[in-house]
Amino acid sequence: MNSRISKAKQATAHRVATKSARAKAAWRMPIERALTERMKELNCLQQIEQIASTHQGDIDNAFHKIVNILPAAWLYPGNAVARIRRGDRVYQTGDIERCQSVQSSEIRANGNGHLFGSVEIGYSEHFEQVSEGPFLAEERLLLNTIATRLGSFIARELAEKGWINTLQERELLYKQLVSVLGGMAEMRDPYTAGHQNRVASLAVAIGAELGLSTTQRDGLQLAASVHDIGKLMVPAEILCKPTRLSQLEFALIKEHAQAGYNILKDVAFPWPIARIVHEHHERIDGSGYPQGLPGEKLLLESRILAVADVVESMCSHRPYRMGLGTEAALQEIEKNRGRLYDPEVVDACLHLFRDKGYCCTT
Repeated sequence: MNSRISKAKQATAHRVATKSARAKAAWRMPIERALTERMKELNCLQQIEQIASTHQGDIDNAFHKIVNILPAAWLYPGNAVARIRRGDRVYQTGDIERCQSVQSSEIRANGNGHLFGSVEIGYSEHFEQVSEGPFLAEERLLLNTIATRLGSFIARELAEKGWINTLQERELLYKQLVSVLGGMAEMRDPYTAGHQNRVASLAVAIGAELGLSTTQRDGLQLAASVHDIGKLMVPAEILCKPTRLSQLEFALIKEHAQAGYNILKDVAFPWPIARIVHEHHERIDGSGYPQGLPGEKLLLESRILAVADVVESMCSHRPYRMGLGTEAALQEIEKNRGRLYDPEVVDACLHLFRDKGYCCTT
């Protein structure tokens, strides 16, 4: 009897798991639609940044503009309703209380300080279950980023009264924005999860060896943490292909440096992040891409990122091969020192690994 009950429970659990798996598979978003959604999200962040950065005068007017651009960034914009609460002030595009599903995020100073209010998105109709109700996982990242930006925006207004340091808040916002952008790229390419962060750590260590200023190292760290953001524009089936890429597929992969630059170039970072991302596959003999620039035309940060990227990539596993190991990576940059890679950058990297015991964490 107990055996039959156990088998019945197993059968029921199997049916539930199968049904859930089929539902997720049936809803899996086509690559073209997924790319469109990511670009909508990036466009929303850029519009908010433009409003916040150029704002003068009435903060209420700025918040009215911001709340009106939010629905367009969500999967079902025609049914999306947005509301921002700031203290006792409310800005909204419709009656969110009547919505079938709502997601929200708190607006705080510095991300975890004083509570200023909240930002909410709701759907006026019922939609299929996806990740967080009918909302995509990426939309949760987007909502949290918007809340962070609004918190920084309010804090900037308070800073004019001497309460908060505006410059520090602005740099913090940029760092948080870059962090979210980097996370979006890695969500599309699970085989390189953590790659950008490991490259950033190595690049900053090399920069310190070469005597870069704190400001330069900050910019280098941020650029390295989003250097593959352009892969948002590359089909996922190519990024995750378990065999060697064809020439055409590799040509598509190579477009990511230009695509990354296009995504970042209009953001007014206090560091040359877009240019560093643009140049991270250039080589000092001019044989790199996408512009074929020689070493003297490349930023030092770009030359550092190029070496860090090669070393970490060779050390890590890829869908089509196992990691080649640290020594193979070091031999690669040593062999091409002065031809493909900046000699001072190579020497600094070799010194880190061979004399200081640096290792690429996985």
